[in-house]
Amino acid sequence: MRPYESYVYAYPHKTAYRPLNPRPLLTDVWADEPKDALFHYVHIPFCEVRCGFCNLFTRTGAGPDLVTSYLDTLERQATQVREQVGDAKFAQSAIGGGTPTYLAAHELERLLNLTRPTTGEIPLSVETSPDTATPDRLALLAERG
Repeated sequence: MRPYESYVYAYPHKTAYRPLNPRPLLTDVWADEPKDALFHYVHIPFCEVRCGFCNLFTRTGAGPDLVTSYLDTLERQATQVREQVGDAKFAQSAIGGGTPTYLAAHELERLLNLTRPTTGEIPLSVETSPDTATPDRLALLAERG
């Protein structure tokens, strides 16, 4: 299966935007912005099924290798953002998608471990599905607040 098979997206395609030349540093972009009460969002693009109402980037049937690769990329991005915008303070955090509880409990724990250093212990919401809200996943989410 190709990655974008049955892919529906209601926003302009990424090629519709002009390249940023030269590429600005996040420290410059955020230099004059208030950073004391930001909203933190992490998108998990994996689902068991594609809902008819969804217009977000999602992928059904993703295997463990793709999930691991995605989490590796999120970890690199989180590290870079912390280095560039380290003085940011977050007021709320959400993990959405997709279906974050599509991740196995150990993958979900890895996700929380890489996002919590950025956000701290603030209110967190996580989108779930009844089919993937298993006792081990829910216990982990409850334990981590």
